Amino acid sequence: MLLAIRSRCCGAVLISISIAVPVKSAFAQVDVPGEYRQLVPGLLSRSIFKGDAGGRTVEVIDLLVGARKASEELTAPGRAMLDVQAGDATLIVDGKPQQVRPGAVIPLDHDRRITIDNTGGERPFVARMIVFSSARR
Repeated sequence: MLLAIRSRCCGAVLISISIAVPVKSAFAQVDVPGEYRQLVPGLLSRSIFKGDAGGRTVEVIDLLVGARKASEELTAPGRAMLDVQAGDATLIVDGKPQQVRPGAVIPLDHDRRITIDNTGGERPFVARMIVFSSARR
C-alpha cells in the first residue's frame, strides 16, 4: 500500500509504503495454537509450540485449571519447567505440596506425578509447561 500525505505548512510530502510478506521460520511455529482440551479431569491444555532442537524435542503447553477446581493427577511427559502465569494454587509434585504464584518457575523431572489444586482460588490458574524430551526418529 502506498500512502502520500502533503504537509499544510511547507508543502513537504510524507510517503509511506506498507508491504505484507509471509514469514516462514525454522525456529517458530506458524500455526495458531489449538483449542483447549481436557488432559485429565479438571485440567485443560493446548499445545502452543513443538519443534526439534538438536537431539531433543521442545514442546510448549498451556495449562488451565478453573477457579475453585482441582485437577486429577498427571505425569510429566519429560523433563519440564512449569512457568506460572496467573492465579494462586497448590502444586502437588509426587505428593509434596507447594504454594505457587505468578512468576514462579518450577523445574520438573521426567515422570513426576503432578496435581494442581485451585479449590481456594478466586480466578483460574494458568501455567505454561515447557517440556524437553528425546527426539523421536
